[in-house]
Amino acid sequence: MFAFFEPYYSGSHKYFADGFAKAFPEQIQLFTLQGCHWKWRMHGSSVTFADMLEKSGEKFDTIIVSSLADTALLKSLVLPKMPGTRFVTYFHENQLAYPWSEDDKEPSKTDMHYAFINFTSALVSDIALFNSEFNRKSFFAALEGFLRSFPDNRLSNKIDAVYKKSKVLYPGVNMIPKSNGRKGNVLKILWNHRWEYDKDPETFFETMFRLKEAGIPFQLVVLGEEKSTSPEIFITAREKLKDEIISFGYAENYDEYRKLVATCDILPVTSKHEFFGISVLEAASAGVIPILPKRLSYPEIFPPEKFGELFYEEGKLFDFIEKFAKDPDFSLRDEISERASFFDWSHFKRNAEKLIFS
Repeated sequence: MFAFFEPYYSGSHKYFADGFAKAFPEQIQLFTLQGCHWKWRMHGSSVTFADMLEKSGEKFDTIIVSSLADTALLKSLVLPKMPGTRFVTYFHENQLAYPWSEDDKEPSKTDMHYAFINFTSALVSDIALFNSEFNRKSFFAALEGFLRSFPDNRLSNKIDAVYKKSKVLYPGVNMIPKSNGRKGNVLKILWNHRWEYDKDPETFFETMFRLKEAGIPFQLVVLGEEKSTSPEIFITAREKLKDEIISFGYAENYDEYRKLVATCDILPVTSKHEFFGISVLEAASAGVIPILPKRLSYPEIFPPEKFGELFYEEGKLFDFIEKFAKDPDFSLRDEISERASFFDWSHFKRNAEKLIFS
């Protein structure tokens, strides 16, 4: 039996935890906490999980820990009672490379602690898994400089040992059936990301405003998880683009989400940061054409040598969409959908069996 500890059971973390448990229903037992207060989860969730584990009375061969928990602390509490248990940390993100919000009021000097928890979690793990090669590379690219920022005993001699046990395990993605070709003559544009600053909705909607001002007809489907602190641009966009909007807000259920995604033509991506890209691949599986910046995890997901036509130059998103709207090209739809299928849950299961359960 294997335990999976997810301290932030919401959004993509919940998506992955549920998919993991479904892929291994006979082997995985989930332990979860509500998806809020992420900093407190990194500090305190391991103590709570250790208590939950003791109350369960179960013994586990392997414990898989999400990266918003402190694996080192958890291991210190659990190992004396379950000697021989393996510990695996799964990095959905890493705090060494995650962009901090300008609205975050925490003093910058204490921000380093969350990155250090990520480091010690990887250090004590038997395996450190990252959800993309971009995630893994960004972690190690920043790690030596981060450790050298401390006054002495800088621990950079531990980096090689951590690197050797680090692997990439892409999360599974729910596939959406592909629609039968384009619907109508007006370009239908999709947003299906979280409503947060790191997805850069300002650039996305400013581009939509420019399209409208230029007289380029389009329709807009705005989906994704809303937050209590979502950027104000969403309020502005709802008013300024009211004539273009078909749907605006979180879909009532997943079936409705799938139907709306499958009706769209293109997905312009503006994210400031993306460690993997579940929402992009969901849309791509339905044949929606992603329009991508040539950075972050996107060149890894859609290799430019084959999908170079999908990438736009920085600052040129409007020009790209304007040109596409005037002369749309859907010839890559089948290849895009086929590429997305490489990340379905069956592939995840086979890879997880090799990396964790073998």
